Amino acid sequence: MTVAETNDLSAHYRSINPQPNSINLLNGQRYGNRYAFQTNQSYNIPVSSWQPIKDDPNRFQKLVQWYVSDHFNNQLPRILELERYYLADNNIHYWLSNKRSNRADNRISSALARYITNIQVGYEFGTPLTFGYQNKDDENDNGENVIQAVDDFNQTNDEPYHEKIMGKNLANVGRAYELLYVPEGTKQPKITAIDPNSAFVVWSTDVEPVELFAVRYYVVNVADETYYQIEVYTDDHIYQFTAGANPDSDWTLTSDEEHYFQQVPLTEYCLNEERVGAWETKLDEIDAYDQALSEMANSQADFSNAMLMINGKVANRSGKTEQMLDPKGQPVYLDNASGGYTDQSTTNGKPNAPVMVQKVLDTKANVLYLKPYVHENPNGSPTISNTSAAYLTKSLNASEWQIYINQLLSDIHKDTNTPDTTDQNFAANASGVAMAYKLWGSDQEMAMSETLYQRGLRRRLRLLAIYWSYVQDTGIEVTDDSNPADNVTITFTPNLPKNNQETMTLIQGLNQTGKFSAQTLRELAEPITGIPAGQEEERSDDEGSQQDDRTATLIANAQAKAQKMNNGSGDDDDNDQAGAQEDQETDPTGQPQQSDD
Repeated sequence: MTVAETNDLSAHYRSINPQPNSINLLNGQRYGNRYAFQTNQSYNIPVSSWQPIKDDPNRFQKLVQWYVSDHFNNQLPRILELERYYLADNNIHYWLSNKRSNRADNRISSALARYITNIQVGYEFGTPLTFGYQNKDDENDNGENVIQAVDDFNQTNDEPYHEKIMGKNLANVGRAYELLYVPEGTKQPKITAIDPNSAFVVWSTDVEPVELFAVRYYVVNVADETYYQIEVYTDDHIYQFTAGANPDSDWTLTSDEEHYFQQVPLTEYCLNEERVGAWETKLDEIDAYDQALSEMANSQADFSNAMLMINGKVANRSGKTEQMLDPKGQPVYLDNASGGYTDQSTTNGKPNAPVMVQKVLDTKANVLYLKPYVHENPNGSPTISNTSAAYLTKSLNASEWQIYINQLLSDIHKDTNTPDTTDQNFAANASGVAMAYKLWGSDQEMAMSETLYQRGLRRRLRLLAIYWSYVQDTGIEVTDDSNPADNVTITFTPNLPKNNQETMTLIQGLNQTGKFSAQTLRELAEPITGIPAGQEEERSDDEGSQQDDRTATLIANAQAKAQKMNNGSGDDDDNDQAGAQEDQETDPTGQPQQSDD
């Protein structure tokens, strides 16, 4: 059993739908009724109600505790079930099929959820995000301080990997959470992804909702002791509580500290407005696919162990005999003295004759001989029943079964806009236009998710700018009216299959027009060469500088020679020969080489 999605075993079992005693996998709690109404609701309260509660410790703790209890009891089971599916711990593992103990009962779980998530994450975040700067109101503002700070932050926190983790959480459960924090003893902000099963945000009811507070809670197992840790983030403080073996037990405030982000430092991202995962709507088809594969395996196994039905009597027509064995498996002999049976091969020094019996079945020949069964009728005339032998099996139409499975797979790929890379038409040598058509559906999904993801990214950058302006001497200034992070541009680049030949043809064509900069061409060539455009520019500049030095040296030598000839020494053959020799003995920079003599 896989329980890696949570450390709380009881919470894991509550995520199993349908219930383990269901004999109908596809007739359990389904989507629409698979999850209760409150399993994916957004938490919202008016700001006017929140402000007096925030300043009252007792009311504050009671309110937060209510939200934690609601999340644990109503929202957590859905999130854990979706995370189980990503680990290929599908509900087929918990299906009570009601099959007899002598029948095959295979439970084959597909990894379709993991496949869809990884494809979508790789397509959207496989190529690192690009951060630039553009201040439309001030052309002289190049944002050098901001971009440098962002680059340093991204490098320190391995930002490309962080985005992939966030993308995975979004695809799995429709939500993702990240926490900005400052490690104790440092001033450098850090970022980390928070598992959606342990976090949530409470929003205002405004037309443009803002985060009022956020919660992270998790179970701690130390030896035989189990307790919960709860962290509450407001716009200015971080509160830590300790609870018992479940979140509904009594809470104890253990820590209260201030932070400097001026807003809630835990940010919620959404894959879509409904906060639904990339494949959540196709759970029915995934379950049906798992069941179809499992039943196909069951049919194959049951066929191999099918019951043999014999109509008639078993007869031996091979003419073979074998020695009789006693109940202990010992050979049986006819005692030459007593005439009875014995397991001794000799009696009184004389050999005993082995007792031979006719073989009923010749297992080595793998042949079963049958003879008709004769029924005696009351009138004296016999009735002969014909012989037959056959295995009791179900007829399995493999072609129709394959059609059913292929249809399920097609629907799953189509409805999630995930390309089937096993498709023979999805070839590596496909043109860019053909590949664009195949990934057109993925582009539509990406267009929506990018818009929502940028909201979270911009909030991250604004929080960082606030912190940098407040704590660190970075030259970044944030006012009530302006935040330089708003001028940062974010570019998503789809991670498309590479066609190097097509890219090189494109670069050559653009270069021949003479209307594109060398920097643009270097950026286009970067995926092929593997050398960053900036580094390639430095190499090109260094080589150009060396060439300029060589050219200048050659010109200087030519001028010196011409001057020498103008002074009257140009008619001297010896001088000409000497000059020619000097011209030949130069190093790569054009300087005369020193003789070893």
